[in-house]
Formats: sequence, C-alpha cells, structure tokens
Amino acid sequence: MNGERDRGRAGVAEDPTAVDLSLCIVTLDCRSVVRDCLESLAKAEGGFSSEVILVDNASTDGTPEMVRRRFPSVRLVENDQNVGFTRATNQAIRMSSGRYILWLNPDTVLRPDSLARLAEFLEGHPEAGIAGPQVLNADGSFQPQCRRGLPTPWASLSYGLGLHRIWPGSPRFGGYLLSHLPVDAQTQVAAVSGCCLMARREVFQAIGPLDEDIFGFGEDIEWCVRAARAGFQVWYVPRSVIIHLKGQGGAQSRPFHKVWGIHQAMWVFYRKHLRSGYSWPVTTLVFLGVGTSFVVSSLLLALRRLLGRPGGPRPAVQ
Repeated sequence: MNGERDRGRAGVAEDPTAVDLSLCIVTLDCRSVVRDCLESLAKAEGGFSSEVILVDNASTDGTPEMVRRRFPSVRLVENDQNVGFTRATNQAIRMSSGRYILWLNPDTVLRPDSLARLAEFLEGHPEAGIAGPQVLNADGSFQPQCRRGLPTPWASLSYGLGLHRIWPGSPRFGGYLLSHLPVDAQTQVAAVSGCCLMARREVFQAIGPLDEDIFGFGEDIEWCVRAARAGFQVWYVPRSVIIHLKGQGGAQSRPFHKVWGIHQAMWVFYRKHLRSGYSWPVTTLVFLGVGTSFVVSSLLLALRRLLGRPGGPRPAVQ
C-alpha cells in the first residue's frame, strides 16, 4: 500500500502457524489508551506464543513514536493517511502468522486471563470459528453491543425505538442486543464486538478479509455473518472479560465521520445480507430509515457542538 512503512521486526515467518495468537491493533490518535492496552497485553497469561501487529492510521499525537519507544517488540506499520479501520485491520491480518487472530481496539484493557479463556474456548469447541468476550465499561457496567443478533429491519426498528428497554425480557423486541438473555450466559450469537474478536485463521482463509466497502463501524457484524454462512459458529464467551473505554478511541475526535461511517455500514450490511429476503417496499423503507437517522444524528451532533456539549446522538444501530 502507498505510504505503508513497516517499522517493526523484519519479515513474516514462512510457517503460517508460527505463533499461537496474532493480535491486530489499529490506532488513530490514541496514545494514552493504547499504552494501557499494550501494558495489559504484557501481563497476559496462558502459555501461548503471540505477536502484536499495530497499524497506525497517520496519527498526529505521537502514537507511533510512543509505541516504538515503549514497546519495541510490537511490529509497527505506519500509514501516511487514515485508510479506515477495516483496511488497516486487513493489513495487520495479512502480515500475521498465528493459528488464531485477534482484532483488538486500542481503547481496551484486558485481564490477565482474558485471552487464555477465549483461546481455551476455541480449542474445546472445534465447531466455533469466532469468539468474543464479555465487555464492560470502565465503571463495570455491561456493554450490550458485545453480543448481537441479526439486525433485521424489525430488530433494528425495535432497537431504534427503544422497545428493548420497555420490554427487556422479550425476544421479540430484544433481538438485536439479545437483552432477554442473561449477561453471564455463554451463547451462540450472530456477532460479537470487533473491539475484541478472536477467530481461527481458517475463518479468514475461508471467507476473506473484512469488507473494505465499510470504512469502519459495523465491519464486525458483517464479517461474523459471513463466517456463520460459511459454517463457522460465533460465540459469546462471558468467562473472558475485558474493559472497553468506549468513547476514548481516535474516532471520537471525528464525530461527523463516525456518524457517516455507522450509517454507511448499516446500508452496506442490509444490501449484502438482507435485501434479497425482503420486498422492494421494505427495502425502500429501510433506505429511508437509514437516511433519516443519518440526517437527524448529524443535525443533533451539530447542535451539540454549537451548544458546546460533548458527545453525540446514538445512531439507530451500532
């Protein structure tokens, strides 16, 4: 790729299973949080061999310099422009050599046994191709996006209207975030969160890379659904627990771009995986719904900025 500079260890092992686990991280202006993430990785238990490949999307806050100085064993690739999360993750995966591949957001902090528990699950369940942990906020509360059902038009509408909050125990209204299931229930799901997603290398070999039509946001559910359709099960494994400092990654400094990316991913996913099962009036309503949500979210974000308030609106589906 133009502008890609590999500043880490030279060469990739010829043996495609040279290590047990390849950790793939993408950074963008997140020096402080990725430092904590990499320090938590240094404490990982499990007795497996691993490599860390970090692709930086043209950070301007000194992220690559910090990584090079404090974590010299990390294989660092510097892009001269922000190519997006999906394309940068694909860069890292193609350079990797592990039997297992882990997507990991830089704003995560792992417990010492987080990775071992995911790897143990995959070792003990050969029918599973992808596993994701229980994800908590910094205050210990649960992040429901770490396990998801298929975002059908009805499931997405129920989520967007907040019906899953009114009837949290109902599978009919909680189909997207699976709010009717216990948090500690190990469950086969449609998707787990890309903030920490472990997959067998065979999944990547069978279904190919992340969809680069999706710049970022939503690429995880698209890849998980492709994996399931290829015969690989996707599992939520709550015995593995991580902290995700949601809102502290580099994308937060570009809120309008994030809103666009989320809605663009919603439409790409519907077009690829759901449209063939619905009539054209439903597809038209979905298109109008995604477009309306994008406009409303953008206007509310602009209003918040005008009023000097941080954050932004919650998109219809994320």
